[in-house]
Amino acid sequence: MSKTLAAEIADRTLVLVNPQNRLLALTAALGRHGFARPVEAPELLDRTKIIAWLLEAYAPR
Repeated sequence: MSKTLAAEIADRTLVLVNPQNRLLALTAALGRHGFARPVEAPELLDRTKIIAWLLEAYAPR
């Protein structure tokens, strides 16, 4: 996953107000881009933390 894609997914997730809906949006966005459903998701309140988590969980090593 690129930094640009991680930022886009984080931004689209944070647009939603309800935290439960944010997890659904995160899962759907990951699925649309071919990534597996997250086993454990970060706290979905901070854009920087979401981006860091996405890169750690889905970026190639």
